Amino acid sequence: MIDVFIVDDSHDVRESLIEILNADPEIRVVGEADNGEEAIKQAKALLPELILMDIKLPGMDGLESVRHIKKFCNEQKIDIKIVILSTFYDDDYVLKAHEYGIDGYLLKGMVNKALTSIIKSTCNDLVTFDRLIYEKKNELTPKRAVAKPEISSLSKTELEILKLIVNGKKNSEIASDLFFSEGTVRNYVSSMLAKLGCKNGRDLAVFGIRAGL
Repeated sequence: MIDVFIVDDSHDVRESLIEILNADPEIRVVGEADNGEEAIKQAKALLPELILMDIKLPGMDGLESVRHIKKFCNEQKIDIKIVILSTFYDDDYVLKAHEYGIDGYLLKGMVNKALTSIIKSTCNDLVTFDRLIYEKKNELTPKRAVAKPEISSLSKTELEILKLIVNGKKNSEIASDLFFSEGTVRNYVSSMLAKLGCKNGRDLAVFGIRAGL
């Protein structure tokens, strides 16, 4: 059972999401909040496996809430997945979301019933970006990093992580092997995705195998 916490300032949106998620026997909505401060408080109390987080919230916005929750997770050595679910996707939002270690970024109205499968994939350590968000993120990435991917562009730590990915290890296992937090591992993986022009962990594994790792 995957415990999900929903954060959105619209009661109607929360009700709609609850209806979609509760229809899946493998997902359980354990709580909801309509502002950033309450989201942080409830996340620490409920410790859900995944949070669906809107950006535009009264008071503290969703991205700042993400930063606080991820900091708490790193301090407590726990993993709470956070997926942004919003109508906004400008450059600043995308960059900050990436910097704060989010596990996915989706646009409202474009997920519908696919949301349940996206949640399950995210809980299996797959980072999910809406196509528009993924393209925008790539636009903000230095072109030289994507133009001609070379394994020599990876740092020593990134190379170690890539070898573990090739060996089929998940982020949680890599974090344990290297004594990192999962958030740190996700940040390294995101960096490698940008440097090597890969879309996901599967692509990284293929790249590593072709490189002889």
